[in-house]
Amino acid sequence: MDGDPTVEPELDTFSLILPLPYRIALILVLGVWAWGVNLHYLYLLKIDVPSLIKYSSRTSSPLPHHQRTYALATTITAPLVISLLFFWALTRGRPSAVLAWDIIPQSYLFLLILFFLVPYKRLSPNGRFRFLTTLKRISIGGIAETQDGKFGDILLADVLTSYAKVLGDLFVSLCMFLSSGKSSTDKPDRGCGGQYIVPIVISIPSMIRLRQCLIEYMRVRNNPQKSAGQGWGGQHLANALKYSSAFPVIILSALQRGYDPNKIGLSEKGLYRL
Repeated sequence: MDGDPTVEPELDTFSLILPLPYRIALILVLGVWAWGVNLHYLYLLKIDVPSLIKYSSRTSSPLPHHQRTYALATTITAPLVISLLFFWALTRGRPSAVLAWDIIPQSYLFLLILFFLVPYKRLSPNGRFRFLTTLKRISIGGIAETQDGKFGDILLADVLTSYAKVLGDLFVSLCMFLSSGKSSTDKPDRGCGGQYIVPIVISIPSMIRLRQCLIEYMRVRNNPQKSAGQGWGGQHLANALKYSSAFPVIILSALQRGYDPNKIGLSEKGLYRL
């Protein structure tokens, strides 16, 4: 397939070096490193982040939380580096080989997901369990009470909104890998699974934060003992409005990607102006 004009124009140099699954994995791993750096910086400022998010590690380890996060990040970085080197050695920048060996980067993504699901005791089991329980709670738009770690729920939901595009690409990568005749290392097909599936996936984090803001507003409104500093909850409605503003952008982007004048009833220029 080398030299095949139907293959080579689809993959640029960057995609030959870092195909979509590796780009997703790299961003996820860098996110863990960034969390460690944040913990480290706040630790130097004498800010106790675990107390803010109501996290008790329940461990006798003398290491501070940022060092344990660095150890976790190192553990998931090592197989990523090995996987990348092995992939480069096999493909050598050849488009046909990059398409054929998509199992290698995809295997690392599966390994990364399993890593957070399997409760291996030596790799921050309490932290990973807290992450999964918080993710489960906020995935349906829930939010804990202040004394139970509300700040941590908001923090994780905000991280998900920052990773919305990555979540969409993760779905695309898995869809292409599981689809017959496609390769996850090929040019991303963001119509995989249907025109509106990826936009729905991308919008989920904003939906989560929107519902959290509405829940906070209702808590303030229904609290007979609210303090004067809480106000009437207008700040939560303002936040809800901010997160709801993401939906028109996502919808219009989806319409532009699958533009069909017969279905939409607008010219492409008119759609672009919207």
